Amino acid sequence: MHDTDYRRARRAALTLGMAIGVCAATAPGAHAAAACDAPWMHTGGGFTTTFTPGRRTVAYTVTRFAKRDGENCDGDVHAVMKMSMGGQPMRSESDLRFSIADGKTVQPARRSAGALHASGGAARFDAVLSAQTSGILSYVGEITHEGQRLAGTRTEGSMSGTVSNTGHALGALNVPTFVTTTSDKTVGKAAQLRTPAGTFECWPVAYERAMQASHAQLASHTVNLSMKSRVVDHFCPATGLVMREDTTVNGKTTSMTVGALH
Repeated sequence: MHDTDYRRARRAALTLGMAIGVCAATAPGAHAAAACDAPWMHTGGGFTTTFTPGRRTVAYTVTRFAKRDGENCDGDVHAVMKMSMGGQPMRSESDLRFSIADGKTVQPARRSAGALHASGGAARFDAVLSAQTSGILSYVGEITHEGQRLAGTRTEGSMSGTVSNTGHALGALNVPTFVTTTSDKTVGKAAQLRTPAGTFECWPVAYERAMQASHAQLASHTVNLSMKSRVVDHFCPATGLVMREDTTVNGKTTSMTVGALH
């Protein structure tokens, strides 16, 4: 592999690393009283999130939903992320499972596989991603007051795929293990939050998040896909969702906002 090809492939790999972080980070939380009765909680329902700055969207679609009552339900969600980097499109897909029992989230420890397709410059990456999820409704039945401390989380997974440049294979990328952890979370004072979907009273939840993937192999090279960030989730009980998430990496902040519910 020539140095120029390697640099292009590495950019694609780092782009994919960002995609993994996004897919792991953007799963929203919900409030127990509204979770199973939220308007998007039905087969075929869902919501869309947008990120600023940049052109990035994630569309979540409920592919299966079973409800026993307002405090007991479960289902599957298909997530599709689309974005553009350097004028090139990137798309990733993943499947998530959620379960609420007696008003609280059940945290399933299971592995799910998804397809990832990324383009960066002239390089392209295609991979299969296996991830151990901790549930996408992370705040169900948890938030009760300002100053509350919530336990941190840990998820892990693996990835394997191939990198190509202008249609020519450059080599394989293998990430035996990537681990995403968060610190304990601190709940701030509830305040009104204006979003494209309306204005809601929301709890700010602050924490630190780290993704560790320092031993990724790209052909004969070692690639570091690790990153650290500071996060504030704005959890809005009336919608059952985190309606905005502010993530700061190296002093630059990206905001995710729920812009559509259906």
